This record gives sequence, C-alpha cells and structure tokens, in this order.
Amino acid sequence: MGKTRFWFTFVAAILVLTASLLSGNPVFATVERTPAQPSVPNEPPSELLVQYVDMPRSIATVPSVPAETESITDIAPSVQLLRFETASDMEEAALQLESQPLVEWVEPNSERTVSLVVNDPYYRNQWWIPHVKAPSFWNLSSEQVKSAVVAVIDSGIDRSIPDFKGRIAPGGYNFVENSSNVNDTHGHGTSVSGVIASVMNNQYGITGISGPFDVSILPLKTIREDGTGTVSMNIQAIDYAIQQHVDVINISQGGETSSLIEKEAIRRAAEAGILIVASAGNDAEKGNPIMYPAAYEEVLSVASVNELNHHSAFSTYNEGVDISAPGEKIATNHPGGQLVYASGTSFSAPIVAGAAAMIRTELPTISPDQLADLLTSTSHDLGTPGKDPYYGSGVLDMEKLATAMSKKVKEARVIHPSGIQLDRNNLSLTVGNPATRSSASLKATIVPENSTNHAVTWKSSNPSVALVEETGTVAAQSEGKAIVTVTTADGGWSASATVIVTKVAPFTGDFPDMNIDDAKIFSVKFSTPLKADWNYAKDIAISRNADGTDVSSGVIVNLDPGNPQILYIEPLERWERGTFYLTIKKGLLANSGKSLIRDTKLKFIVN
Repeated sequence: MGKTRFWFTFVAAILVLTASLLSGNPVFATVERTPAQPSVPNEPPSELLVQYVDMPRSIATVPSVPAETESITDIAPSVQLLRFETASDMEEAALQLESQPLVEWVEPNSERTVSLVVNDPYYRNQWWIPHVKAPSFWNLSSEQVKSAVVAVIDSGIDRSIPDFKGRIAPGGYNFVENSSNVNDTHGHGTSVSGVIASVMNNQYGITGISGPFDVSILPLKTIREDGTGTVSMNIQAIDYAIQQHVDVINISQGGETSSLIEKEAIRRAAEAGILIVASAGNDAEKGNPIMYPAAYEEVLSVASVNELNHHSAFSTYNEGVDISAPGEKIATNHPGGQLVYASGTSFSAPIVAGAAAMIRTELPTISPDQLADLLTSTSHDLGTPGKDPYYGSGVLDMEKLATAMSKKVKEARVIHPSGIQLDRNNLSLTVGNPATRSSASLKATIVPENSTNHAVTWKSSNPSVALVEETGTVAAQSEGKAIVTVTTADGGWSASATVIVTKVAPFTGDFPDMNIDDAKIFSVKFSTPLKADWNYAKDIAISRNADGTDVSSGVIVNLDPGNPQILYIEPLERWERGTFYLTIKKGLLANSGKSLIRDTKLKFIVN
C-alpha cells in the first residue's frame, strides 16, 4: 500500500470559496467582479491527518504516536488528527509516522477557505431562476413523495432570516467549536443556503431554486469567521451528514491540495446514497489550479456561466467539470436579513444541489450516479459538442429535466409483479356426457396484489384436449392431458395447472328427470320395510356431477314413522339452483336383513 508523500514546502492551499459578493446597485448600477486581492502565503499547518491500516479488533497493537504530539482526536474510521506546537515538530512526526507499518497515509490538515465581500444589501433581480427554467420543474411539486435535506458544509446559517422559516432541518452542528451553535459569523453559508431553499411566496426576500418543493438545509459549520476551515472538519461534517441520512451534500469550498482521507469520506457518502455537489473553483485567472473536493471522481463539479451563457472568466476549468449553472450576480440572503448580489461557483453549485434535492423528493431511491447522470444528460450543451472542460456537459436545464423526470416518476410509480399463483394445480374434467363436468375456471392471483399491470395471457399445451379462454375458463375437448399456463404481461411470471380429461358414459337414470322447486322433499317408497333405528343418511348422496363427485352434505334423511317403507329426503334449508344427481347406494339395508343390489339414480333440476 502506498503512502502520500508529505512535502514540507507545502503552503496551505486556499480556495477562494468560489464566492465574491459584488458591489453595485442591483437596479441602477452595473455590477462588476471585484479584482482579486494579492494572496498571502499561509503558515505551514501544524496538524496532521493520519489514516491507519484497518485491523481486526482482536489485534491489540496500538500505533506509536510521536512524542511531539500535543493532542489526538479521532475524526473518522481509522483516522486521527494530530496537533503539534510547531511546524518543525510536525515535520519530524510526519517522517516517523510514514515509517510505521500500521500507517497507511499521512497528510497535512490542509485549509479550505472562502473569500467574501459584501457591498449591496438589496436586490430585486433573480435572473438565474428563469435562466435554468426552474418554473417548468416546479410544476412537478405535486408528485413529491418525501422531503429532502441538503447538508450545506459551510460557515453556518442565520436562522433568524424569514426566508429560512421551516427550511432548516434539525441536527445542525458546528465542527469549528464542537457545538450545536451553527450561527453564521461569516456570511457565506447563509448565502449558499438561500440559493437552495429560501421560502417561496412568503412576501420576503428571494425564492430558492427549490421553489415549492419540500427541501430543507442541514447547516454543518466548518468555516470560521475569517473564511477558513480544514480538511479534518470537512471529513467530520461529511460523516455526520451520512449519519443524518441527508439526500445531497453541497460543498462550496475547497483548496488546491487533494486528500486521500477526505476522498475516502466522500466515497463513504456516495456509498450511502448521497450525491455530493461542489463548486469547481474561482481561480481560472490565477493559474487555473485543480480544486478539491470538486475534482474527486465521486463529486459533481459545477462551473459558472453568466446571463449570456458565457463561461465566467473566473470559473476554474478542467476535465473534471461536470455541469454548469449561473454564478454571476446571484441575488441571495446574507446574515442580518440583508439581500446581496454574489458571484462565484459557490453559488452555481447550490443551484445544482437544489435541483438534485428536488429530484430526490420524487425519486427517493435514485442512486448518486443516476442522479448525476439525470442532471448532466438533460443539460443544455454549450461550447464544444459533448462534455468539455469549460461547461462540462452543459448548463442546467430544468425544463428538459422536468420532461425526463416525468417519465422516470411514472416508471418509478409502477409496481411490477413478483410472481403469479393459481388457485389449484390440478383440474379434472370429463367428456362424453353434457351433464358431467366438462368445464371449470382457474383463478390467477398476481403477487403483489397491488401490481400496476394485471394483464395476463392463458395458454393450453394441448388445445385438442382442453381449451382455455382469456378469463381462465377451461373447457374439456377430448380424453387426455394438457397443461394450462397463465403468464403476466409485465415481467413474464407464470404458473401452471395440469388438466386431466376423462371420458364417461352418458347418464342414465332409473326414473324420469324431475324439475322441482327449492323446497321439494323427495319421498322414496321401498317394497319392504326399512330398519327404524338405522341411519340412512349414509346411503343417500346428492352430487353436482353425474359421476358422483362434488357431493353436497346439506341433506336430511328420515324414515316415515307411520310407514317404514317410505324414506324422506330433503335439504337442510333449500335446494340451490342447478342440476343435481340423487343416488341411493347399493347395500342399503332393509329390516329383513336384505340389501339393495345396485345404485338407484335420479337426475333433478332445481328451478
């Protein structure tokens, strides 16, 4: 396994947190980007991030920590933050740690910073809302099946602003001070959050990209009052967001230094089903460095365009850029209830993050890769055809996104069958006598019962033996065997029943067929007296079929107390309508000890 080489000439990389709030009156003045101030190199960091090799718990070996270490903090699985009094102590410790077999990576705890200048507290122009055609997507808000939460890893939020009423999820955390106080002492996090989730139609402030959708912010504070933060705080915030089961993470910050440990945290978030959106960076005019975390593979990197769909001059460009969104003169919230114009990819990223969150309200199970693909595949292509370093796949197009979403939502709401069952596996039919059982119905049940498509097809393996109708009714044709199969139209699930058809002789009764009413009591007279104390019910059978099958149990049989030669046969209540066959079984015993030598049969029809 390799270790990340620790370079002591390192100067903490600063990402101008892709934000620059601009001066100028939004109504009357032309707004121009503030020139960048000369950067001042930071002091080398006096903290190390150490990733240890995963080991079974049964191994009690404890990695050796350099003596110069002032404090140790566990910040992630197998990851510790080591603090040192001086940079030289840190350098010596890094060399010691790199030689230990239980250490996988050693990295400086790089800075992540923001640069923000507030000039204009008022605005009335949100050009970017119609530019990305957000209202077309807002029409789908009635299709929401859940709320969505965007974790904003930034400088916190001003809870007092009316635009955030009902839009801040519980559980926000301050990783700068290790407290639950997420009050924004810098301003950047409030402005980013406003772009995502400012309340619509509340007669105050602005409308966030999420409009009428139920999207809220989980503020995770990792940026200090001076606009700086560290990789370690970001790692803790990412893992915390995973624990809180957020839908999307927005990171409008970064730096030039990559971190394998930070990348691992982002991988954990992706595996947990969370899409990570980050600003591509604002340093195109300052060497155009690769910025992290935007450049990590699992992160959706967002560049900036202006009102003319031109790539913003400040917007970092590289092969890692995935998509673009408006990032100049973005009207948004600021602490203290101010409304400001802001520019930078810091404000492009939350537009895309908000769109991703809206998708999650309607497609809760969509994976991060599928979510990213849906956003990029529906974007408006600009620049070189296809993906390019300036625009990525193109500019967010929520009208095209809405069209694609409608189709996917419809598909997602379909409940597909997982199987089908028949009410019986075997069926016996007869031919040769119209009065016998020549047809029967099979009942199919689709699993689950609330499947969207209940269409099925029926098929007989041998139609010359048994035909099957679209309703599942099976009709005997000739003696033999057939397999009747039912198959679902959706998914092709099937179930089968074996049909056996036998040939029977025509029914011949001992008496003429009778048509009776449902209260008829049969009186059967024998040539010799019957036994007075005998149960003759067992000698009488009433069946639906001529072959004696499908016997009814609802029959009362009594001997006439005044004339032991007469036997009465009647229903428990009333005869059901239809055709029946009465059989007096051979072996019926007379008082003399003699018995009936053969079955005696009668066909009767109840009208």
